[in-house]
Amino acid sequence: MKDFMIMLITYSAALSPVILSYAALTSLLSKRYSAKGLYYSWLVIVIGLIVPYRPQICAGIINSSNNNKIIPENNIFPGFSAVSISHLNNKVFPRFPLQGKWWTIIFAVWLCGIMFFLSYQCFKHLRLVKAFNRWSKEIKNEKTASILKKVMRDLALSGKIKLLSCPYAGSPVLIGLFNPRIIIPEQDYTDDELYFILRHELVHYKRRDLWYKSLILLATAIHWFNPAVYIMAKIVGMQCELSCDEYVVSGMDAATRYRYCETLIGIFKKQTLMSTALTTNFYGGKNGMKRRILSIMNEGKRKIGLFIAGILLAVVIGAGFYCKAVNPADTLTPSSGKFNAAVSIKMAGMENTRENTGTSVRYVDPRPSLEFYIEGENIAKIDISCENEYLAAIDWTKTQHRKYWDVNYYQTFDEETQASVFYPDKYFDKTISLSFNEDFTDYQNIWYRWHALNLYEWALENNYSRFFGYGSGQKIKMPDNPTEDQKLMLAAGNDGSGLTGLGHIQLSGYPDELTKDRITVKITDRTGNTITKLINVKISNNEFNETVVTAYLEN
Repeated sequence: MKDFMIMLITYSAALSPVILSYAALTSLLSKRYSAKGLYYSWLVIVIGLIVPYRPQICAGIINSSNNNKIIPENNIFPGFSAVSISHLNNKVFPRFPLQGKWWTIIFAVWLCGIMFFLSYQCFKHLRLVKAFNRWSKEIKNEKTASILKKVMRDLALSGKIKLLSCPYAGSPVLIGLFNPRIIIPEQDYTDDELYFILRHELVHYKRRDLWYKSLILLATAIHWFNPAVYIMAKIVGMQCELSCDEYVVSGMDAATRYRYCETLIGIFKKQTLMSTALTTNFYGGKNGMKRRILSIMNEGKRKIGLFIAGILLAVVIGAGFYCKAVNPADTLTPSSGKFNAAVSIKMAGMENTRENTGTSVRYVDPRPSLEFYIEGENIAKIDISCENEYLAAIDWTKTQHRKYWDVNYYQTFDEETQASVFYPDKYFDKTISLSFNEDFTDYQNIWYRWHALNLYEWALENNYSRFFGYGSGQKIKMPDNPTEDQKLMLAAGNDGSGLTGLGHIQLSGYPDELTKDRITVKITDRTGNTITKLINVKISNNEFNETVVTAYLEN
């Protein structure tokens, strides 16, 4: 729920500048591109708002101990791409540090907003339909039927479309998704006027404009909190009429176009506001009428607009990538669709903060380890295991086993040596199993860690033989009387010789299969359904002799 709302809000915000920019440029673009091309280009944004593109991308997060150094991309997992980038900058879309209950409230408010918006639109539409059904009557005179058949023949349309007149219709409208009807005001028309009116409405019918309007209505309902979508809906409505006019007068000479304009102006003088989001609107307003007349009388040839649609498609997809980057949490949903817990897994290096977590990481760590978090709602149990190395947890809630929150369980103080003694076998395990009662919600306050203990034990053999600068490579030169600066440099792994990677484990001679590990995370919800996710971990050396940890969450 939380991840869904964050993605919805950030995606809506990401597309807002696109909507507003395209809206501002529409008048300028109309001089070069056809109204039809501009009209259908909006469809790219509309569909993007309804079905946001959310690609799964593996973006590594660098965490270097020395000046955020770029890590060369060697020794990466075969078959997956990790991109080395610096920490993601969230200046545009800040994090949302709200607790789960607040996201439940936000989700409920959003859902109520959708219901209210759709209820209001449906009420308006049903009231209009009821009025038409009560006061309309079907036109059956031969002259009108003949003109209707001619228009349908010209547009290569088949089937039966009812033509009705209504004394309270403000302008001609096409209404009905499944049972389309054309409603015209009850008045006398010349043959030319009737021809133009019917041709205009039947072009709407041929192009399925009412279905297009339904998509706009759905997009507006989903993003009812975003003012930009209301601007979009108004402009698309205008483009719908402009493109329809363009189709109506295509191939006509200037005199015929002029007569069509006269028909529009005649409707304008008698216009009353009777239309809804699911009807066409023959008129469209005073300013809109001016634009339509100018467009109708423009006989110049304009480009179809595929270039514009291509740019918008790229931008909409790019917005999906961007939203995935600034909100990298991977919400887990099982293929069965029965899992009833909202869950996300995020990873970070030992030096990362929770704000810099992601679904893939790559960073320098002289003592290879990985920290990850499991967040969500309605989780009853979490079981974690790994194949080669060891796991531990830090429980700030103090609801799990004592070893995860009491340091005295695995560490004692030796009075004789005046030193603390650590018992790793009491702290680290190959598996972790945590259970939660029904009232538990603080999943974010339990941290999980993977540690390469086997690798570390191997590196300690033969008097630190696998640590660079000690047993491996050029030895650290300890001055007889080091200065304070030299002591600090040595503590930071730098003896002043310019070498890098001092104190890092060198993997030469270590079995390649042990440099890889797989963490299995099994999550059970309150109803007993489970989902399993895998985290792949790889340890390698870069060209600076540093030990690098690379990890990613499998899709």
